[in-house]
Amino acid sequence: MILLAAAGAKTSAETNLAVGMAAFPENWANPYGSTSITRLPLLSAAFDPLTLVTVDGELLPWLATSWTQAEPTVWRITLRPGVVYGDGTPFDATAVVAGFTYLNSGTGQREPVGRELTGVAGVRALDPMTVEIVTREPDPLIPWRMSLIYPPEPKAWARLGPQAFARAPVGTGPYKFDEGAPNRVRLVRADSSWRGAPTDSVEFLAIPEPSARQAALSTGRVDLAPTSVTPDQFDAVIAEGGQVVVDRIPAVVALAFNTETDARFKDVRVRRALTMAVNRAAIVAAMMGGKTRVAAQPAPHGTLGFDESLEPLPYDPYAARALLSKAGYKNDFAFDMEVPAGAVSYPDVFQQVGSDLARIGVTMTIRTIPQSKLLENIQTGGWNGSAAAIPFFTPIADALYPMRQHSCLWHAPWYCDKTATAEIEAAFAATDLDSRRAMTTAVMKRAHDEAQALYLYETVAFMGVGPRVKTVPVDFAFIRYEGLELAK
Repeated sequence: MILLAAAGAKTSAETNLAVGMAAFPENWANPYGSTSITRLPLLSAAFDPLTLVTVDGELLPWLATSWTQAEPTVWRITLRPGVVYGDGTPFDATAVVAGFTYLNSGTGQREPVGRELTGVAGVRALDPMTVEIVTREPDPLIPWRMSLIYPPEPKAWARLGPQAFARAPVGTGPYKFDEGAPNRVRLVRADSSWRGAPTDSVEFLAIPEPSARQAALSTGRVDLAPTSVTPDQFDAVIAEGGQVVVDRIPAVVALAFNTETDARFKDVRVRRALTMAVNRAAIVAAMMGGKTRVAAQPAPHGTLGFDESLEPLPYDPYAARALLSKAGYKNDFAFDMEVPAGAVSYPDVFQQVGSDLARIGVTMTIRTIPQSKLLENIQTGGWNGSAAAIPFFTPIADALYPMRQHSCLWHAPWYCDKTATAEIEAAFAATDLDSRRAMTTAVMKRAHDEAQALYLYETVAFMGVGPRVKTVPVDFAFIRYEGLELAK
């Protein structure tokens, strides 16, 4: 987390915190209903995960305080004592077992979080504060996977079911649910929370338009505006007494080449040439405010298996043009790419990519598609272009995680290199953490050397912070409300 200096912060006696968001993720209060980080500003107010991964890649104890791999397929997890749900129910092993039991059910396996835990064979309570997780195969990443588990109060979950629970959630977070509407959610302080809330309440407002969220921050209608500020607005936010928090996202923005529909992209010389033709450092400076890094591999810093030794391919349009010519293409290389509508900064970023490519005689036509169509294409392979803006995203900060999708292992692959796939499969099968990390690093190096995709930059998000707030700690969109300080 990076704070850009605030100026002239004002004092306020208000004990309500207001947060402006683009929208409320569907079923945000079903803690198993998504692995997207867009839900986390809301979810982190009402729930807690078993473990927490920080932006520096550190795995922190949270509701789980320690873990031991007792056997290759057996993990023993110690839980935090004294934690209480918002309705007064104590948190213990019963809640964790109930959660895993649901996720192992037919319904639970269809939940996004359930799909990430198909390797778990069963969970049982050894005592009120200890659970045992048994996996089908050795899995050294169980502690990281636990960062996806936000245990709901088991009786309320069983009584209401996922849909009704999402409208009246009960978690262990610093705030508890009070009331909700399509464009507004209000939570109040949970006095029994182990984390503690800095205000009497927190109110989330759905404000779809970025300019409207920025105006709400400027007028004091909201105190926090996650993913709402662009670099050209930094100075204005600071001049009004606010600050900008730069939060890293566990993803790399990339132009993914489709080797299955366009044989030209099977040639590594073509992929390297297109990468070297794009001035990625200039894109980071101009469009990301210089607050992130050019990506050298399909994973950001801090992820498990990230290769610190790799450097981005250099910006060298002359060498790029020569390399493309050696591959048999001079001034006749053209392709279409698809980019999702509404993605933050994507239109400007890929327009600049296209402009840079044009300088070496490559014509890239950008086709904007709905986000839903992008997701459909990923699942079905129904692409209408030779490349697409597909991030390498990992919800558990594991560099290997996105490689299943970006390889022959995917059921509708767009990039298929059988040698790379064999390495990826071997890394997934590693039974201990050191082997998994080393093998993942090798996968990262191959992806870099082969220029698998045009890696642009490590993803960041900019949160606008109003003058009433002095400090707001955040990791991958998980707001640590207990550490939020209001200005005196």
